[in-house]
Amino acid sequence: MTTDLWWKRAIIYEVNPADFNPIGSSGIHGVTERLDYIHSLGTDAILLTPLQPDATHAQEIAPNLGTLDDFDDLLREASSRHLRVLLDLDPAIPAADLPSVARFWLNRGIAGFHVSGTNDAARTQAATLRTANASYLGQRILIADADPNLPPPSQPQPQPEPATRGRHHAHARSQRKSTTGVPATTFTTLDTQLPQLLLDNRLGAITSLSATAIRPVIERLQDIQQTGHSLPLLATDGPTSTRSMSRYADGKHDLAIAKLLATLLFTTRAESLIYYGQELGVRSSSASAATTPLIIWDAPPAPAKGQLVSAPEASAPDTAPNAAPNAALEDANPNSLLNWYRQLSALHHGNATLASGASITINHDDQNVLALVRKPKVVSAGSPVLVLLFNLTAQPVRLSLKADITKLGLRGSFLRTILRSDEGMGTMHLDEMTLAPYCAYIGELRY
Repeated sequence: MTTDLWWKRAIIYEVNPADFNPIGSSGIHGVTERLDYIHSLGTDAILLTPLQPDATHAQEIAPNLGTLDDFDDLLREASSRHLRVLLDLDPAIPAADLPSVARFWLNRGIAGFHVSGTNDAARTQAATLRTANASYLGQRILIADADPNLPPPSQPQPQPEPATRGRHHAHARSQRKSTTGVPATTFTTLDTQLPQLLLDNRLGAITSLSATAIRPVIERLQDIQQTGHSLPLLATDGPTSTRSMSRYADGKHDLAIAKLLATLLFTTRAESLIYYGQELGVRSSSASAATTPLIIWDAPPAPAKGQLVSAPEASAPDTAPNAAPNAALEDANPNSLLNWYRQLSALHHGNATLASGASITINHDDQNVLALVRKPKVVSAGSPVLVLLFNLTAQPVRLSLKADITKLGLRGSFLRTILRSDEGMGTMHLDEMTLAPYCAYIGELRY
């Protein structure tokens, strides 16, 4: 029997059954039909947007989404693939009804809930659901929204103390300094009223790629971890924000921008939330009409015998306004955005330094470059420091990190590439390196 917490280093796939893959009158059945696809992304759990028709019928499913039988079938099929199912509840459900609503869905086998909002009503709802979850066997979790009013951390960010790694141990209550400079209480497993995950979707409100805007969000993730028992859950897209491909795409570097954002999503201290379709470059917030799907799932028909066909531009998402991406074509193309997500997912789950290493930001805002250092507790040849670089501009950037690395007390002269989103090859020297436009780079610090 394992005691590992499934939601640590988790990847959660949020999906709206209404337009993900609608089949007949059942959007839920459409999700079930695409579970193998969702699983291929390294997903640990599926978060369903609200299924209930309204707050007063919270134990029902809206007729346009399917039936309870469809939902039960989804749960069975997801379980067979080691996927958990989470449910987003209507925040307007009356407080008196909430305990019975929670038991209804937990009895069916869901793995937990998401509570929207940060006001008093949301906090009360979260406490009720957390209590309901605790009365069931298995690791049932609660996702709450992070308070957007938490002040951003100051610079320079101090290196986290090694004791930070013990935040989940019982009897680990202590006072530690957060990156804001304010002492932060580290809670123990006895603090059962806190959500396991805090969803931070502030990146979804940033309308331009700016290191000055993005860096404080990344630093705040460390504060969330040090403030309590909850872990941060990072999202770049979601139902309340314009999709990132629509926010940032410039018509020339669309694929590079999408890969850069994906790299950021998977390489911080946070768990990761994928909003359905962002791994394909979806631009529309929803299907515009019944004849215009959000995602095209099947490959186009083969050309007639003898017909000449030009080579497809399958490596980049379609740049036509609100064009639906083709999942089959992206699956077949090793350089596609979809397969980049799969590579990052494997790294997110498999790299120990990304999983537990301290996160330190380096301020290169003047060059509009985001630079992160991920430092393991014990640095060795087998467990090196990782350096992550993000060029947030449309021009090549020449960068020197030698002084920054030395100031952090780290040894190294070059970076050995683990993953990069451009077509560059070879190592990157700390004295001088060049980042291609909108390049995301991950390398090991070596000397």
